[in-house]
Amino acid sequence: WAENPLVYCDGHGCSVAVHQACYGIVQVPTGPWFCRKCESQERAARVRCELCPHKDGALKRTDNGGWAHVVCALYIPEVQFANVSTMEPIVLQSVPHDRYNKTCYICDEQGRESKAATGACMTCNKHGCRQAFHVTCAQFAGLLCEEEGNGADNVQYCGYCKYHFSKLK
Repeated sequence: WAENPLVYCDGHGCSVAVHQACYGIVQVPTGPWFCRKCESQERAARVRCELCPHKDGALKRTDNGGWAHVVCALYIPEVQFANVSTMEPIVLQSVPHDRYNKTCYICDEQGRESKAATGACMTCNKHGCRQAFHVTCAQFAGLLCEEEGNGADNVQYCGYCKYHFSKLK
């Protein structure tokens, strides 16, 4: 995609690679580029996503001074971006508390019970299914997809549990 190039972080030991439009990079710099986490120089131990248990990846600041993955923000419907062009800060105030009370079935299945209740979970997009999971857990499992939206929303970000994702094919 020439119009949406991959941009690689030049931070020491950082492996973040993002599409320009997917991370809200208005202008790709000609010199070094640093993701927000590296740019902040905040101690890595203090940087964690407020929506999932994973610390690595493409993170941006939240409106309350924390951090969240851009992918988590895109797939949890109540999350918003204060500035849509730059995709920051990530606004979490409309996320209902019950999303934070759900348990990730993928964490449970993989023996990470201590992480299962961390952050907020999305639910399977299949009507009637109540399986809950972290966005990044679904991403690692290959369970996220983009579907054609309706009206002004040209893309709908969807995630399915393993059972219903297998039925899509």
